[in-house]
Amino acid sequence: MAFHTPHGSARYRLPWSWSSFDYRELCHELWAQCGEARFEIAHVTSRTAKHDITVQTDRGDITAPLIVDALGWRRVLGPGENVQPPDALISRGLEVHPHGDGVDLDCWIDRSVVRFGYAWSVPAAGEQRVGVGSYEPRHHVKEPTKAMARRLDVDAVRYQGNWFPHALRPAAEDGVFFAGDSAGHCLPRSGEGIRPAFYFGIACGRELRAVLAGTKTREEALAAYGAFSAAHAHPFRVMGALQRWVPALPPRALTALIALAGRRRPCTWIFDRYLKVAPPPLIESRVPWRPSPTTSAGSSPA
Repeated sequence: MAFHTPHGSARYRLPWSWSSFDYRELCHELWAQCGEARFEIAHVTSRTAKHDITVQTDRGDITAPLIVDALGWRRVLGPGENVQPPDALISRGLEVHPHGDGVDLDCWIDRSVVRFGYAWSVPAAGEQRVGVGSYEPRHHVKEPTKAMARRLDVDAVRYQGNWFPHALRPAAEDGVFFAGDSAGHCLPRSGEGIRPAFYFGIACGRELRAVLAGTKTREEALAAYGAFSAAHAHPFRVMGALQRWVPALPPRALTALIALAGRRRPCTWIFDRYLKVAPPPLIESRVPWRPSPTTSAGSSPA
């Protein structure tokens, strides 16, 4: 992994590797494990009641004893009015997917490109994912993304982007389980969301399974899952503070700090701590995983 600023670059030898993957293939692999589940598409508008919850959609109302809101940062099934951009605690990101290749994950912290955030380039089996993320939702990222594509001499094609949260929110509230972006399960500073979404989603699934098995009530499962998520508040606060602190550093001081952090011992310590916020070993110990017969190419730690 390499970090770049206008005043220098530093290459990091990480204690673990990053893996890119194919989004569509990932969805197929997950759906293949869903057994008797049914998949429907509808626009969810609101919910009613706390005990017999009814989810209101453009295709009719749905009532169920167990409901998970994994609808994203809007947190549609949360109680009360939700704060909307640009006042919400969210960031915004956009990337293009031109054809290309490479082996390294590159990050640029360059205020001439994005004032509060960073840019990246990720290789992914025949394509190069180039993008920009901004912690300030008022700042647009399309032109900076096109500027990074020009800098790297790649085509600005196949856009993909979204808002993403940078603050943890209650994972169980008013009778509903929340997972992924709706619970703020996206790591501040890095913006990594898929690994923690799996990590917390599997924890949520364990509680749902306990209710269906009759070993817990819904209220007990909600309390356990909410406490599990809340127990991770400290590292989220630390990374949130770094998200505010790093853009405020003088560029040359930031370059020196990046070089220092890239030395073997601090690099290993920092990235091991980062991985342990939502550690993959917990996922592997809980859910058996069988590799796909073909190697697929987001981006997440292996």
